[in-house]
Amino acid sequence: MSGGLDVGRLGGAMAAARGAAEGIAGRPMAGLRVVSPGTGGRAWLVAFTGPGFLCLDEDLCPVASLTRVRDVAQASLALEVVEDALDAAALRAVRPHVEMLAPWHGQLPAATGALGRAAAAADALADWRESPTRIVASLVELDRAVGLQGRAHAAYATFVGVTEPLVARQADLDDDLLAALAGVERVAGNAGLGTSLAAMIGEGMGGIIAAADEVAAAHLTPLR
Repeated sequence: MSGGLDVGRLGGAMAAARGAAEGIAGRPMAGLRVVSPGTGGRAWLVAFTGPGFLCLDEDLCPVASLTRVRDVAQASLALEVVEDALDAAALRAVRPHVEMLAPWHGQLPAATGALGRAAAAADALADWRESPTRIVASLVELDRAVGLQGRAHAAYATFVGVTEPLVARQADLDDDLLAALAGVERVAGNAGLGTSLAAMIGEGMGGIIAAADEVAAAHLTPLR
């Protein structure tokens, strides 16, 4: 999805989708998301209490294809998993610790360099998480988030590998350096840099597929 997305205009389209969905269902909606699953253009996934769901096409008509509804639901659910796993404030908290380690750059250039790369990717991922374009569940944007997190994860793994030998020398290390390293470990853990987001999505894919099937089964109009 391009950076030129007109969020205000899309908000008006969402209001139209809400009106169309509620008119079809005959009751108020509980939630709505516009989804760009990669093929077939945008769709609107609307949730109702009950539960019940409607998937509307770009003309705000109910989608009749079971496969299409499943694809749309899977894209929406996958992005929810990613958004739930990312906390922008926690990601931005990595950056200050690069500066805290700066006094030891001469001793640990590989470690500080790796942490700097991790912080840059974490900052970009925080920007992604806070972007108003999150209003659209886009597989293109999901792939971008996974790529950024993968870079942060790999850089932090390098940092851990470089600093791991210091564990055996803790008694010989400066207290301030120990505190700085402990601080990095804490913020990286809070930001989820020790875990691969791609692996997490892969492990949870079975649940995403099952949940998408439940959405399709509760669709308020017939699917084939």
